[in-house]
Amino acid sequence: MATHATERTAEESTDPRVRPEVLREFRKHSGSILAGVFAGAAFDQVALVPVAAAVDRTGRFEQNFADRGVRSGVSAMIALWGDSDDRRAEAEWLKLRHRDVRGSGSAAFGEVEYSALNPFTWKWIAVSGIFVVLDTFTYCTGTELRPEEEAAAYQQLRAAFADLELPSAAGKLPADLVDARDYYDQMATQELAENPFLVQKFADLTQLPLPTLGLPPLLRRALTLMWLVIRPAAGHVIQVCSSKAMHPAVQRLTGFELEQRHDMEFALYVRLLQLAWRVLPDRLLMQPLAYNRFQYEKLVAACRSYGLESFAVPADRR
Repeated sequence: MATHATERTAEESTDPRVRPEVLREFRKHSGSILAGVFAGAAFDQVALVPVAAAVDRTGRFEQNFADRGVRSGVSAMIALWGDSDDRRAEAEWLKLRHRDVRGSGSAAFGEVEYSALNPFTWKWIAVSGIFVVLDTFTYCTGTELRPEEEAAAYQQLRAAFADLELPSAAGKLPADLVDARDYYDQMATQELAENPFLVQKFADLTQLPLPTLGLPPLLRRALTLMWLVIRPAAGHVIQVCSSKAMHPAVQRLTGFELEQRHDMEFALYVRLLQLAWRVLPDRLLMQPLAYNRFQYEKLVAACRSYGLESFAVPADRR
């Protein structure tokens, strides 16, 4: 993988239908905090029963599943926004730590065998993460991707996650967006299944605990009362937005029933998201690592704009 492949995608595209400014906007979206309202869309991962069995077995969701979201989020930020060395190091660290994630489930998953580094499950987790970013872009920004731009955006994400691929052919990410869509559709309709862990945890979004990670104990205690008041509404927003962004076959497995009123709710949430996208400064809109990297990329582009097109002798001096 070439260094900084993800940030060069927009500049290197030769397709006239691909607008560089739109791919830069998409890259910015991949580091935006607004996508947090679609966090429940990542629950498609535990619609694959071996994944649900593995996550249930650790008990970390029971302790504080907001903390697991924080860990997953910061790891994704390194993959999407770290430099090539940090992305590679994070990928190797994840693979090493997941070697221990194997065994059989407990309770309702007692007969389910799982192994995190099984290419079948590992690939699904990665592709799921890609589609959460890809499928929420227009909702958050209001910008419609042309088919060629959507394909280029997929390649942008695929380049970022390339270090997570496993050596075998079965552990490789789909080569292009068409293959990725076909793969996701096949998984959604043939491999995923409703299970008690998925249904319960999606319902529990209205009881989302405050994370213990990233919040000093004193601040966490100060915020607890206010959070207990607002979390049912906040969780409901996540449920509605995530359900509307999900593949329909996956959404039906969550146990959350979409009703006509949710269409009106979602339209309001999308308008608010797009307003925030337009008016918030990047420093507030983006995750810290993404913001700093985005500023770096803009400075590099500005510096390159001063370069000559050629170092040859100018025509008027030949």
